[in-house]
Amino acid sequence: MSDNSKFLPLTAEELWGTSPDALILVEAGGNVVAANPAAHNLFGYEQDSMMGLSVEDLVPPSRRAVHSEYRETYEEAPHSRPMGTGQRLEGLTAIGEVFPIHVSLAPLGRSSFTIAAIRDMSGWLNAERELEEARRRTDRAEDHERIARGLHDTVIQELFAAGLALQALQPDVEEKVSLRLSQIVHDLDVTTRTIRSVIYDLNSPVHSEEGLRSQTVNLMNDLRDSLGVKPKCHFVGPLDTAVTDDLVNEALAVIRESITNVARHAEATTINLSITVDDKLTIEVVDDGRGLPKKLSHRSGLANLSDRAENKGGVFSVVSAPGGGTVINWSVPLLGES
Repeated sequence: MSDNSKFLPLTAEELWGTSPDALILVEAGGNVVAANPAAHNLFGYEQDSMMGLSVEDLVPPSRRAVHSEYRETYEEAPHSRPMGTGQRLEGLTAIGEVFPIHVSLAPLGRSSFTIAAIRDMSGWLNAERELEEARRRTDRAEDHERIARGLHDTVIQELFAAGLALQALQPDVEEKVSLRLSQIVHDLDVTTRTIRSVIYDLNSPVHSEEGLRSQTVNLMNDLRDSLGVKPKCHFVGPLDTAVTDDLVNEALAVIRESITNVARHAEATTINLSITVDDKLTIEVVDDGRGLPKKLSHRSGLANLSDRAENKGGVFSVVSAPGGGTVINWSVPLLGES
């Protein structure tokens, strides 16, 4: 016969000392009689210092009264079972930190003692949250795909058809009307390109609610009350996927500086903000205000925009627009600083 002595069961004392789960022996009334090393480590007590504590000392103060009632009910008919089925249980460390736990209870023979096996559930809850977030990302991706398909198959096609119909009318109308139709066709083209950029971002696996498009919209909403006018925004290209976080922050600063500068000095009634992403990031702000003064007395804001562009290897310009107003153009390459 082979020697199986090395597979003999561990003694109760060895199991108590080596168990990875926290084990606490509690007497009737809720006093801790013994706690294994894992329990001291879990709750942050020095070894052999948990004896004499009440088990209510190991739960948050807000839960102690309820825990005491549950414990008394258990003591009336003790049996092996998990504690608090369907509830979120929490433990309290020696330094007052609250953490999620799972507790299993078992009476010790016919005695009045109960063994509580306690496990820290922080890692499990973190994994559960990550899984739930993954599910939400999957749901969002499916929604994005459905919306992108609808935009491409329906909206863009209808805009394209409308543009062709308007172009077909141009030879048969007066020149003034024809010019207006040309402007409408141009606006439809801009809208189509904006929608295509939205589709690009929606189909990207790294679409982010913290991308440049989303944060620009949020910024405009934040500035709306102080500006007195809400800028019209036009986006072209993969704003939420091709622009790095560092450049997003830089772009937002440029947008804020440009828009607030217009609001303070231009007396504009309309502000158009265009952001284009291709091999570079281009920000253009056009207003219908009074244009540039002959002498710029306050250049600090404009100089700051110029410095920001130069530091990124880009260019900056500000000119009076034909017919009044100002055009601010800030453009930098996407691939780092030069």
